[in-house]
Amino acid sequence: MSEDATVLPGPVGRSNATQDRGPLTRPIIVKAALDLLDEVGFDKLTTRRIGDQLGVEGPALYRHFPSKAALLDHMAAALLLPVIRQPRADEQWDEWLRATARASFAAVMSHRDGARLIAASLPIEPLDLISKPLQDAGFTHDRAVFASKFITRLMVGWQLHEESERQRDDRSPEDYNRCEAFEFALDVMIEGLRLKLNQDSSADA
Repeated sequence: MSEDATVLPGPVGRSNATQDRGPLTRPIIVKAALDLLDEVGFDKLTTRRIGDQLGVEGPALYRHFPSKAALLDHMAAALLLPVIRQPRADEQWDEWLRATARASFAAVMSHRDGARLIAASLPIEPLDLISKPLQDAGFTHDRAVFASKFITRLMVGWQLHEESERQRDDRSPEDYNRCEAFEFALDVMIEGLRLKLNQDSSADA
């Protein structure tokens, strides 16, 4: 049996489906936590509630995740890793970056409080999903790392504000095209990175 699997009987009163769930694994915990996030929101997402969702005591989760923060990291990874792909052989770095930004934005915003989850988490391995393609495109190692931090933090900030606008029901929404605004932000980000790449290339020539 996998070291990540814990077989725990469901407490008395739990449904047969919960009792028959079988081994408790990291993917099962992460999925249950994401389902609960959609149901109750970030502020009410506790290990006790996640344990209740799975039919186990909350402390059982700590065999698989050393802390709630580590669980949040893996929840965020479950949202983002499927959409952060490597560039295709015939794809320019700027086209890849734009597509990746769009896909990650959609993935995060598809969940209640998804932006807050991403803001509260840290990336898990691999850590170079953004920086390596940029380095392959010609950025130095340091510039590629700096650019990846700029990109991810810009995205987090944009997602948080977008989420806040969507959830506020005490005031009328501001009248502007949110999709066009996001695309404008991507244009500015990519053009700025292209300028730095060209400057560095000219300096090295």
